[in-house]
Amino acid sequence: TRVGTSAVTPKGLILGTFAGAIGLVGLVLMYTALANGSMTIVAPTIGVLAGGIPVGWDIATGGVIEPAHWVGVVMAISAVALLVVQPSGVSMNRWVFMQAIGAAVAFAGFIIAMSYTSQAAGLWPFVPARMLSIPIAFAIAARTTTAVAPPRPVLRLVTFVGLTDITAGMAIVLAVQRGPLGISAVLAALYPVFTILAAIIVLRERPSAIQKAGIAVAVLAVVVLAG
Repeated sequence: TRVGTSAVTPKGLILGTFAGAIGLVGLVLMYTALANGSMTIVAPTIGVLAGGIPVGWDIATGGVIEPAHWVGVVMAISAVALLVVQPSGVSMNRWVFMQAIGAAVAFAGFIIAMSYTSQAAGLWPFVPARMLSIPIAFAIAARTTTAVAPPRPVLRLVTFVGLTDITAGMAIVLAVQRGPLGISAVLAALYPVFTILAAIIVLRERPSAIQKAGIAVAVLAVVVLAG
């Protein structure tokens, strides 16, 4: 079935539904880990694995990454890894670390599943992904005794976060449909750089020299991968 210029197929809708379910698991684990651990450690930990797993999958299933792009992949993953280093002694307990790993695996599953949808499908696979995940998320919140409705000032921020999450999800879907899975996943995995920048600007956190180096390497990695 075609809607506009996009093709709606059962395969695309099924993959989108699966991606939405596993993506929701990733979001729950990520926000739980962020609530109980350091944002500047949790986010990069998830980024390294969420970017590395699709690269491994891409290679294992016959994908080819150009030698020059391999340099960018290594730089990108190294950049995110540098952001995890905390010379100040801040650490992450085992349970939070396991939550971060679980989130990374779930996000990698979302990216891999969406990569199997066709370019002709456009954003249609993303529709069932959100139609499934949003009601489930509300149901989980309703059954959580500690959940409360955010006050109006915070609600605006929550709305903004939700819109940016949806926009990012759509961008990832379009990217993996059109470009190499490994490259797209690694570029998406650089989001911790922006998390660190947000922590610096909003929370007034001071980045270490190693984290500054990580940000610089990330910028160079984007240049190499875009070349």
